[in-house]
Amino acid sequence: MIFSMKKIRISFFYRQLLALVVINSIPLIFVSTELLSSSYSHIKESQEILLKERLSFLSSTVASAILFDDVNTAHSILSTLEQDKDVRYARIYDADSNLFSEYSRLNEVDSSGFDSSNEEIEYAETIIYLRSPIIFDNEHLGFVTLSADTYYAGQTKRTDFYLALVAVIIGSLSLALLLNWFVQRRLSAPINNLMGVIKYVSRQAKYDRQLAVPNDPEFSELFIGINEMLNTLSQHEQEREEASAQIIQSSKLATLGEMATSVAHELNQPLQVIRLAVANASHRIASGNPDLEIVSEKLSRIDGQAERASAIIDHMRIFGREAKEELEYIDPKMVITNSLDLMGEQMRLNNIEVTSDLPEECSLVLGHMILMEQVMLNLLTNARDAIDQNSGERKIALRVFEDAEGVHITSTDTGGGIPEDVLPRIFEPFYTTKDINQGTGLGLSVAYGIVRDMRGTIAAGNTANGAQFTITFPLTSD
Repeated sequence: MIFSMKKIRISFFYRQLLALVVINSIPLIFVSTELLSSSYSHIKESQEILLKERLSFLSSTVASAILFDDVNTAHSILSTLEQDKDVRYARIYDADSNLFSEYSRLNEVDSSGFDSSNEEIEYAETIIYLRSPIIFDNEHLGFVTLSADTYYAGQTKRTDFYLALVAVIIGSLSLALLLNWFVQRRLSAPINNLMGVIKYVSRQAKYDRQLAVPNDPEFSELFIGINEMLNTLSQHEQEREEASAQIIQSSKLATLGEMATSVAHELNQPLQVIRLAVANASHRIASGNPDLEIVSEKLSRIDGQAERASAIIDHMRIFGREAKEELEYIDPKMVITNSLDLMGEQMRLNNIEVTSDLPEECSLVLGHMILMEQVMLNLLTNARDAIDQNSGERKIALRVFEDAEGVHITSTDTGGGIPEDVLPRIFEPFYTTKDINQGTGLGLSVAYGIVRDMRGTIAAGNTANGAQFTITFPLTSD
């Protein structure tokens, strides 16, 4: 779990970082593109101005060379262009458009046809072509053409621009990291606090935790609202638990009332035995020749039957009290045994055969012993009523078994089963198919709530001869 929480925090950190980088990068890319375009246009314009000034200087310088037909002077003038790495070539033409002199950098070949055109300027990607007339005393002596590569002239400026762009990107990333670290530091504590409470509520189904309200006004109002919501939910949950406890207690008392006849009959047996033992002992004492061994035996029988009656009364008293204990480990086999101790005599009086299939060993489950007895008594009572309304075998089978899914308790009867249209609503409060004088419709609803609060499940279904209820509890680590 710790690893997964770290993973969640790390991914949240990088999501923030990515968002900040994108937010910073979009305007940066836009501005950089505009700056690059503007810079390139400026480089072209400034290079064009410089080349025009150089070409104008050449045309005025070579005018005397053309007048005096001095080719060597023209070559000397053009050779000064070797210092300019951006110049590809320069050519001087006379008034008849014949080539008078030229300068060409190594491997530079003109294939544009610009010299034979009448254009003053022309661009081919980064290559610029310029033409300037040679005029002396208002006489047209010819023209000069020049070609240069603006790439070399703008290379230094572009390099500076790219370096500046890289610096801006690095600065943007650094700023994004700094902002993300600040936001992460500011949000991590409140978020971890909130996540802790959310996990506690989801796992424990309790609302008694409170959030530590931070000083940050952006979170304090939210956390105060969540705390108020938790308080309200806690109050509602407490009211629900109190109402549920009252319903369960009423259901238990109603069950005790239904069992009054059978309990009285069961208590009558040890009382009759005690009465007979007292009468026999009194008769022997009155005869004047008491056998101490026989009297002692009678007193032992009286003590055993009194203990039996006391156990029945204690069980009834414990069962009738309100259960407020926390969940504890209970033995599912004891749930069946104790339930039959309370209701076994009633089943015998109703001529119902109750069998129990209990394993020698069984895993303990988390629950309440008294409340689980209440669940089993409700199931036994429903099974008894169904059998009384149905002709045929009068049997109830109780079973406890364990598998990979958990510990199961089943109650199967021969009462004819549950109608299919009733099954989906069998655990609804106040829903019953019995007569008004025979039930309130709360028994199975109470059983469902008890088992659910013990983190178990209860399901109803039909067999060939009757109904079957299955209670399942998850396996515990202990």
